[in-house]
Amino acid sequence: MVKLVVTGATGLLGRHVTDACDRFYDIVALARSDLDISDANAVSTCLNIHRPAVVINCAAMTNVDACETDRAAAFRHNAEGPRHMAEAAAAIGAYFIHISTDYVFDGTSSLPYQTTDAPHPISVYGESKLAGERAVQAVSPNFAVVRVAGLFGRGGKNFASVIGDLLTRPGVVKGITDNRILPSYAADVATYLRSLANARAGGLFHAVSSGTPCSWYDFATLASAYLGTRAQATVVGVTEAELGRPAKRPMSCVLAHSADAAPGLPVLRDWRDALQESLSAWKT
Repeated sequence: MVKLVVTGATGLLGRHVTDACDRFYDIVALARSDLDISDANAVSTCLNIHRPAVVINCAAMTNVDACETDRAAAFRHNAEGPRHMAEAAAAIGAYFIHISTDYVFDGTSSLPYQTTDAPHPISVYGESKLAGERAVQAVSPNFAVVRVAGLFGRGGKNFASVIGDLLTRPGVVKGITDNRILPSYAADVATYLRSLANARAGGLFHAVSSGTPCSWYDFATLASAYLGTRAQATVVGVTEAELGRPAKRPMSCVLAHSADAAPGLPVLRDWRDALQESLSAWKT
């Protein structure tokens, strides 16, 4: 069986990738405690020991505001780390998949962003992720960079992924009204990545759900409706400015999904159907 290394394996996407690939690959799932991708020697040693044919890097510093206040750490994990991974993968001839983000764009376009559009990040997080993309492209002859947006699914630490917990407790849930996004359901992205690994397709890809773009207020309101009587919290709309967060966010950042970029790549389901599935644990 073909060996596949997954880094960031205890994160939201890493767990789903491990589950999606488990029956098809010999999986080596590495948490942050197992491998710090910012340590070049550790990365080289690890990949030389395991000698995988495929590497999927889900490790990153994803706290957008923490990146804004600690630029050095952001670039260490989001730019230097992917470069170390890509170099080590290239040295053993492994196919390398790296996960990036819609935050490489500024969010000012009224049209969905294509993979051919020029990035223009407006936060340290976005800058560091773009630097990671470019590092991978520069050093790896056999790579795929996959951008996701608003990743959600059971077990994450972001607004979209803890929405079930937030809504099933008394209180107020604040949803941003002045942004537009097509979110990415982690389980579906994991299936997409497995297909990408099977095809060994190279280049830049966008993996986002189908459907009509939404705001986080729309997302939370629909989640509340799906939960029905289980929902105890009240959803209220706020603007990004009202939240006053340290880092700027791209406000209209809809990615165009790359479904036909390589043979066999799936179209991710509508985010509304995916949201309903992701809330099933809270509806029983």
